[in-house]
Amino acid sequence: MKKGEIIELEIADLAFGGKSIAYLSLETDNLELKDKKMVVFVDKGIPGQKVKVRITKKKKRYMEAKLLEILERSPLEQDSRLYGNKDGEGELQEVSGAPWATLPIEKQMEFKQKQVFDLFKKFADIELKGIFQDYLPSPKTWEYRNKMEYSFGYREESFEEIPDEKDSQKMKKIWTHFGFALGSKKRGQYWLVENLEKPSGLFDAEFEAFLPEIRKFCKTSGALPYNAKTNEGFFRHLVVRKSFQENKYLICLVTTSKNKDTFDMEGFKTLLCEKFKDKVGGIFWQISDEVSDNTQRYTERTLIYGNETMIEQINELHFQVSLDSFFQTNIFSAEKLYNRTIEYATDGKIKGKNIFDLFCGTGTMTQLVAKKCPLSHVFGVEIVESAVEDACVNAKLNKLENLEFFCEDVGKFLKTHPGFKEKIEVIILDPPRAGIAPKTLDRVIALKSKKIVYVSCNPATFARDTKILESNGYSLKKLSLVDQFPHTSHIECVGMFVFS
Repeated sequence: MKKGEIIELEIADLAFGGKSIAYLSLETDNLELKDKKMVVFVDKGIPGQKVKVRITKKKKRYMEAKLLEILERSPLEQDSRLYGNKDGEGELQEVSGAPWATLPIEKQMEFKQKQVFDLFKKFADIELKGIFQDYLPSPKTWEYRNKMEYSFGYREESFEEIPDEKDSQKMKKIWTHFGFALGSKKRGQYWLVENLEKPSGLFDAEFEAFLPEIRKFCKTSGALPYNAKTNEGFFRHLVVRKSFQENKYLICLVTTSKNKDTFDMEGFKTLLCEKFKDKVGGIFWQISDEVSDNTQRYTERTLIYGNETMIEQINELHFQVSLDSFFQTNIFSAEKLYNRTIEYATDGKIKGKNIFDLFCGTGTMTQLVAKKCPLSHVFGVEIVESAVEDACVNAKLNKLENLEFFCEDVGKFLKTHPGFKEKIEVIILDPPRAGIAPKTLDRVIALKSKKIVYVSCNPATFARDTKILESNGYSLKKLSLVDQFPHTSHIECVGMFVFS
């Protein structure tokens, strides 16, 4: 077996992080290895599927592969109750950004919970059976996202078949024409895009149903989509954020500067306003000539119409949200996540105590805790300046005064503010996916807080840090799972540690 070789496999299981597992029988004369199998990690897939894959990495103990084609569906997959296919007819719908969309939601929950239990047993040597409280599913399983980024690019439209040089009995495709596309990146590609012809089920259905018309307008302009291979072209992205509270959109067209003087931006604005009317909260035109696909890095951004922000609501608080605000993507699950965190943090007993919210982002949790505990003082610490600015604005909007924000690296903040030692009742941690740096976690432990509530979007790093906390006198007493991203492998954890 060589790198680049294409083979057929049957998916046997799911690995943490979204990959699937298949097994390949070893062809060997070594009697000790004859009955053993090589593990193959496939980038996607569902147990029971028969798939065609390309080997991308070969190691001594395992291989990695990219899924090219699903040859046979799994018995686990639904055949009718899919978004956009509720009549039970036609092909199963592939939903970009939702690789588990064909799995019943109950089966998704089963896989996610098992993976978390396995990770804690492996990395923390903890059996969660007596600690696990419950699994909080998303109140909405479709159309739950409040932000989407669509890509412009080229789509494979026509091809010729020619004899394969390596195998004269086979034919291979040579693509001869590439069309204008607006949708999502094609699997395994960085410059090819697949059109979104109908709602994906992840975002607002009315807006996504109109994407073909937006694509048509842009194509008619004569400007070309951006080509990531050559760094040429005009149209790059269409970014949309929705406020469920106000039922409005912030819409941003991202282009290069190449055709800036000839593009009919007024016509683009009219197209959107005539279709969505008062649902248009704001329209932006953003110029980006960098190679990077990061939509928050740009040369120029102009407000063409409306306002720069919208209002969103979580529980009884309101939050001013901009196009770039770091805000929970699924606010329906976020409410469950925040409520469970507050439940673990307060336990109905906190009065007049100090509370830390470390890695606080835009301070949503900080404010919710401050509202819940009016006699306490809550400190939010976050390194991203724009997030702290948003937090301060929203704290004023919600008329909260028993809180304070610091724009600093958490580790450095704890080092330069030693006066907080033994004066913090509860610490809330919500670190990035990589978890907490060892020195920073040591400084958290040194505060000797009675309780730590750990919120994590990465169960693997959470389990790793749990082992460290346990070895320093903290015991994991409760753990809940919150599903913020149905139809994906992602799961959020909330754990309550008590110092003993």
